[in-house]
Amino acid sequence: MSCNMGATEVPSLPSNYQALLFPKDKTPPLPSPSRDPLVFSSFFTLNYSYKSDTTLETMATPVNKKTQDTPIPNTSPVTTLGNDGGVLCLGAFRTGTYSMTTALNILGIDRVLHGRHMATWGKENPQLLHQWANAAWVNLPYMRVLYPDPKRRRPGWLRPEFVSSDTTTSFNRQQWDTLLADYHSIADVACLYPESLIKAYPRAKVILCYRDPDKWAASMDDTLVQTVTGWPGTLVRRFAEPLTGTFGFTMRWDVLKAWFGVKNVTDMRAVYKDKFEAHYAAVRALVPPEQLLEYRLGDGWGPLCEFLGTPEPGPGVPFPRVNDGKSLRRTLRRGMATTMLKALWIVVRYPVMLGGLWFLVSAARGTNFWKTYRQEYLR
Repeated sequence: MSCNMGATEVPSLPSNYQALLFPKDKTPPLPSPSRDPLVFSSFFTLNYSYKSDTTLETMATPVNKKTQDTPIPNTSPVTTLGNDGGVLCLGAFRTGTYSMTTALNILGIDRVLHGRHMATWGKENPQLLHQWANAAWVNLPYMRVLYPDPKRRRPGWLRPEFVSSDTTTSFNRQQWDTLLADYHSIADVACLYPESLIKAYPRAKVILCYRDPDKWAASMDDTLVQTVTGWPGTLVRRFAEPLTGTFGFTMRWDVLKAWFGVKNVTDMRAVYKDKFEAHYAAVRALVPPEQLLEYRLGDGWGPLCEFLGTPEPGPGVPFPRVNDGKSLRRTLRRGMATTMLKALWIVVRYPVMLGGLWFLVSAARGTNFWKTYRQEYLR
């Protein structure tokens, strides 16, 4: 493990930095109602209903709050992916990817793209979400097994213009640059496309967050898989999302199946650990040792800072541990509740409006509403 970058001074952090990073009383603005498939349920994120980490989302696309248009000066110790630098965090889901994102932010690497940040794009740039949906379609070959004839039956989360006879199964550098060129790092969703990203950004440093395979399998099953495939998730995917025109949870499930290379949850559980080990073996084989850091949560700041060529934060700054299983389950359940409520409103809104209109007309005519109701319907 070595690094050629010169040491860059890490800005001093206030003692209450964790409260600043994770505000409890701020929520992103609600988007306007839309039937866009990914506006309300974006890729591996939650609908707009949960209290998100506003500061971290701002860090992902830094803007000067005084002018709202002047970018914040780049003080990152690494260059962007588009400038042949950057950091690829290719650890699997549920291995501490959000904790690593937060740690990179603390070290001054501000533009780190994590799956949770995509929830902020729905209102301002929904087309960007559709481009990421296309990335999943193109770069996960098993999608063609799940949807062998997409022109007749395509996934609801995929725009029609992205369905073609093209058999390309990997983005090239230009396609990835349209999504990642201005970022210093990508985490979480990056684990879906390790070969493609390493090929597109061969000079990027790679951080591979690792954990015990048995604990990882239990965490995956207890959070992402059970939430999406249990009866509430199945109800949302099969009934609520087709009604609302949003397919965020359907996409979650399709992406997981395509990544594991299976068609159902039983087969997925049978290959948890095999997929985990195969993923890490593939990354190790593709990345030169001097560009690779294998990291376990609990290793502290030392290995990470040495790898990136940055000084360690002060002794009062602990390595962050965020997004545990309990909070993720809560976040996903809130997203399902939002989708179910929206679907319920679609079902009942017309009867409710007709009932309200009848009440108003009856009142305008001087008719005793409850007397008429008893005479007509309670006889």
